[in-house]
Amino acid sequence: MSCCDSGHGGWNAEPEDQGQSAPIVERDPELYGKVQSLLDEEINPSLAYHGGFVRLLEASKDSKVFIQLGGGCQGCGMVDVTLKYGIETLLKERFPQITEVLDTTDHASGRNPYYTPSRI
Repeated sequence: MSCCDSGHGGWNAEPEDQGQSAPIVERDPELYGKVQSLLDEEINPSLAYHGGFVRLLEASKDSKVFIQLGGGCQGCGMVDVTLKYGIETLLKERFPQITEVLDTTDHASGRNPYYTPSRI
């Protein structure tokens, strides 16, 4: 599945093998703005400490948030913990209407995919 900005205030997920576009996800502008502010002001500064960042791709009217992780977060061995117990938990605490946080990142293509630091 490939993903792209539809250019119409929505997000399009296009199945590669079928050549047909899935319905465009309709943006919730209020939720999008609130989530973007939280990412900019609280989450990304924390992730930057470890060389990572999160990018908001979409916040839909059905309360789903689509994100993409990058930098040190892309392919990190702790990304599931960061996503589930950090990013997703904080987003759902602040915005209870969020039903799902979907990570669209291709973690296998990161600089050091699935690297786990050795224990000292």
